Amino acid sequence: MSLDDTDFVHPNHLRIFIAAAQTFDCHILVRQTGKASLVWVGKRGYTGKRADLKAKTANRNVGRHQVAGLVCSPFLLPQVFTENRLADARSKWFESGHLMTLPSTAAGFDDDEQPRGCRTPYLVQTNPRHRHYGCIALVEMGLLRPRYVHGDYDLYAIIPAGQLFDPNKTAIRRSTLGSKMAPDSLSQRQLLRLEVANMEGPLSFRVATYINTRIGETSPDLLGALMVNHGEQVNIGEAGHTFEPVLAVMPKPINGRWTRILTTREDHQQFYFGA
Repeated sequence: MSLDDTDFVHPNHLRIFIAAAQTFDCHILVRQTGKASLVWVGKRGYTGKRADLKAKTANRNVGRHQVAGLVCSPFLLPQVFTENRLADARSKWFESGHLMTLPSTAAGFDDDEQPRGCRTPYLVQTNPRHRHYGCIALVEMGLLRPRYVHGDYDLYAIIPAGQLFDPNKTAIRRSTLGSKMAPDSLSQRQLLRLEVANMEGPLSFRVATYINTRIGETSPDLLGALMVNHGEQVNIGEAGHTFEPVLAVMPKPINGRWTRILTTREDHQQFYFGA
């Protein structure tokens, strides 16, 4: 399957990534986001997937339900996942179960109202007549109006220009991510369950802040502009060195192009050596 830049970054955001690469004199490698998720980017009432949520985005729509690219229940709508992803989607759903509230009725929730009494960051839409039936919305313990969750930008690596890059020797800072708006009624143990480890490289925070701020200037919904929500893939160690297809955004054009798609281990290693 042939890939292009729009499999990784929204067309309106590519110039922002290039500007970030220039500003910090680095190469920014981005994992595949998926065009289905990018359809929802920048729309009011939607937001990028944070690092605390491991549940998967759906592959396809079914009937009246418009769910492709949104985080969706593989139990309420198993048919929206491809066969090779369904088992993993169910596993990841369970992994994030403590972060979600599943309403006990088919009434679901209203997109235009803050949900009451929700004690988790996320809420599942259980109204089968809703076009996003089965999808997860970020509500932050009922403190926000629902924002349906789509795929975010997963950075694979940030490589300083002109320096030999060895992903095994990058200086990493450990931090935690999760809900920042939890009500005081939650216990310390409950608060800890809302946090996930985040591995940041030297440029992680600055690059993420720059990209999110610039996207925010073009977005009608600031929360929906949060598209870089955690550190790079390679920071988690050997398991993160997947050598998967990524888009490399460069600080200077090569042969007239600001980007290059790396698809193989050899592509990655050659790029690291010459970065």
